[in-house]
Amino acid sequence: MVNEVFKNYDLEATEDNVDLELKRYQQLKTEQKRLKLVALSGQAYDGMPRSETNINGTEEAMYKRLQDQEWVKKEMTLLETAVDFVADTDEKSAQCSAILKWKYLDGFSTDKCCIKYGQEFDKQGYPLARTTFNDKLKQARLKFAEIYPRELRVEASK
Repeated sequence: MVNEVFKNYDLEATEDNVDLELKRYQQLKTEQKRLKLVALSGQAYDGMPRSETNINGTEEAMYKRLQDQEWVKKEMTLLETAVDFVADTDEKSAQCSAILKWKYLDGFSTDKCCIKYGQEFDKQGYPLARTTFNDKLKQARLKFAEIYPRELRVEASK
C-alpha cells in the first residue's frame, strides 16, 4: 500500500535515507553523554604562564561545549517529536510510531521489537513474525519521510 505522496519517489532510496536519519539518534545519544561527561570533568591548571592574549580558552571551550549540547538536544528532540507525530492519524500509524521508537530511539533488536509488538498490539501477546515486522517497518519509514521537515524522499529516475 503505497501512498499517493510516494508515486513519484524511489521507495528504497527514501527508506535508506530515513534509516540513516533515524540511526543518528543513537549517535546523538552517545554524543550527549560524552558532552555531559566532559562538562563534569574538572579543569586542570598547571600554573604555567600562557600567551598574552585576552581570550579565555577555558571559557571559550565551555561555551562551545554548551553550544554542542544544545545542538545535540535539539536534534534528538526533532527526531523524537517526528516519531511521535507519525502516530497522530490512526491505529496503524500508532503501530508505525511504536515500531520506529523501539527500533531507532530505544535501539532494540528486531527480535525484541517483534516481542514488544506482540505485547502491545496482539490480543494473544504473540510476537510478530520478522518478515511481517520488516514490512511494517518499511511502511513506518515511509510515513516518517512524509512528515519529517527535512526532505528525505528521493525522486524516481525516469
